Amino acid sequence: MIAEVELQEYLDEIRQEVCTRCVERPPGGPPCGIQGKPCGVELHLPRLIESVRQVHSDCMDPYLETNRREVCQTCPFLHHSYFCPCPMDTLAVLVVQAIEKVEQRHEQIDRRRKQVEELLGHERPNLEEITRAYLEAAGTWSGCDWPTVFGPAELNLRGWTAAEAEAHALEVGREERKDWEAAALWLREVERRAQEAESEAEKAVAAAGAGDWRKAAEHARRAWMLEFATGRPFRHQPAGWQQLYELLDLAAWIHLEAEAAAASHFSITTA
Repeated sequence: MIAEVELQEYLDEIRQEVCTRCVERPPGGPPCGIQGKPCGVELHLPRLIESVRQVHSDCMDPYLETNRREVCQTCPFLHHSYFCPCPMDTLAVLVVQAIEKVEQRHEQIDRRRKQVEELLGHERPNLEEITRAYLEAAGTWSGCDWPTVFGPAELNLRGWTAAEAEAHALEVGREERKDWEAAALWLREVERRAQEAESEAEKAVAAAGAGDWRKAAEHARRAWMLEFATGRPFRHQPAGWQQLYELLDLAAWIHLEAEAAAASHFSITTA
């Protein structure tokens, strides 16, 4: 049994997609029955919908066969009139498309409803987990803390600071000096990224505390990318900001997707 509100939705779609193209529509119609013109849509709408629902095919023949079996056999005009009021005889493709369009809308609403239920029920990382991940990584990375094979001299810069490398460059010969000067520049870049990453991580936690999940995830992503770009995660375990980024990225995704699903569900159901 199709609810009255659903019938109206199907009828509105058919009016828009089918009736507007019907050459037999009388002046002032639809509705056409009150104008003296029998119409299969108005006479048999619930059965017409059910007959289309029973079929899922790329061909029209199965739809027409089901319609004749489910609708035509109960039509008062069958064998009693030269005129058949059923739009399935001339506008079958448009009728099927209109009904299935409404069906697809209903399926979309159901999918969105399930998404909302699933997302809202998903275990979202909480602020305690996020804060713990931040505190575990904060202050653990300030420069090169992994083994390297840097430059032609294959320097191992693990534990060296840029200032120490600059000072050492003044103490060695000309050939070695170039390598250490280059090492000092690279170390300074690593130190800069480490400092920026920690700042981004701090902003990420602050944004999460304020409930701005999108901004929190973006700051955490920047912190992780700054670290990743140095190559540190491949040579030093554990990585500094990866866990914070993954937690906030998940939290933001759940929060934002749930909001989008809820908004879409609301807009569809109120359209």
